[in-house]
Amino acid sequence: MKYLLILSCLFLVNTLSFAQEKILTLEEVVKQARENNPEIIAMRKKWDAAKSRIWQEKTWENPQLFIDWQKIPKNDFDLNNAEEKMFGISQMVPFPGKLSIKGKIAKYNAEIAEIDYKNTELKVLSDLKSAYAMYFYINKSIETYKQISDYMQNFSKVAESKYVVGKASQGDVLRTQVEAVKMSNMVITMEQEKETVKAELNSLIGKNADEIIGEPEELSPKYIKNNWDEIKKLVISNNPEIRQQNASVSKNKWLKKMAYTEFLPDFDLTYRRRKMEMGNDSQDFMLGFTVPLWFWKPALGVKEMSDELKMAESESKNTELMAVYEAKEFFVKLKTAGRFIELYRTSVLPPAEQSLKVTESAYRSDKEDFLNLLDSVRTLLDFRLEYYKYIAQYHQNLAMLEKITGVELSGGVLPEGETK
Repeated sequence: MKYLLILSCLFLVNTLSFAQEKILTLEEVVKQARENNPEIIAMRKKWDAAKSRIWQEKTWENPQLFIDWQKIPKNDFDLNNAEEKMFGISQMVPFPGKLSIKGKIAKYNAEIAEIDYKNTELKVLSDLKSAYAMYFYINKSIETYKQISDYMQNFSKVAESKYVVGKASQGDVLRTQVEAVKMSNMVITMEQEKETVKAELNSLIGKNADEIIGEPEELSPKYIKNNWDEIKKLVISNNPEIRQQNASVSKNKWLKKMAYTEFLPDFDLTYRRRKMEMGNDSQDFMLGFTVPLWFWKPALGVKEMSDELKMAESESKNTELMAVYEAKEFFVKLKTAGRFIELYRTSVLPPAEQSLKVTESAYRSDKEDFLNLLDSVRTLLDFRLEYYKYIAQYHQNLAMLEKITGVELSGGVLPEGETK
């Protein structure tokens, strides 16, 4: 029984350890968001509803069936005693082409709803990738602060031993302790921020804010191989807002055509069969049509649709200009962050780490004072945090650029021999 208890405890510890170390990949959260995000699901259903509207608009209104009993004797409500019984059907028929135009308009409404859905998906995924990049940065910051805290605690012991033999001041001992405490406090602060970002990630993937998720994977820059001209072409051809405005322009052209059809009549077809009490049965066929007498109403409708079309065309041009501008802004930010990442990786962090090692060795051998050692530690801390910040910013800018271009941008290895 004792051994079973020990094994159970070990199994529980291993299970908890596995849960804590579980890695939540970016690919996994993107998949979950596509499947479970409420906003994406709502827009998908809106698109489905818009598609269902197309055939409704292209179909005639329901016919009207009627039965008419005439010349029923006074004070007699027996329908069988009516001298005339009529049965008939009536159907309103729009002027040829009207329903076709309505179907075209409904088709563009469905296309706009589809673009709305894809735009919503891009927006959610962009927010998700940005939050995930921040999740990575916070996690790396916590890891860095813990490392520096452990480092300062170790040097606190070194300073204490040197203080005992008179080779260090009490101030050095206190400074190491203060730095260690400060790093521990930063860990607590970042842990709180981490919980906030985890809640944001959970909401974006359609989960409750307090559900447990894994730790972020290691992020490295996915350097895009596209140059600016290629990015600009992608924006103009794939940007959801531009596509939506183009669809809106096309829709307004058909709305203008439909406004012209209001000058045309619609028809009312009626067939009746009359059954007489005396056996002299007969039948009727009637053709009626609307008369667009109040001509100024459709004329004003045409003017309204013309103005709507001009407005849509102007908005389309403005949307294209703004989208290209935003793409340029994030493209430049992306390239800048990429350069900083490579600069820190190759030319900033290695010398800072080497400087700390040299200063640490010199301090241990009494050839360097504590303030220089502390300065080296702080410098390395700042550089590491900045390095991880640039990686996070790179992925955030990439997420925004993908949202604007409307496509997932391909990655490659460019920085060392960058030509684009």
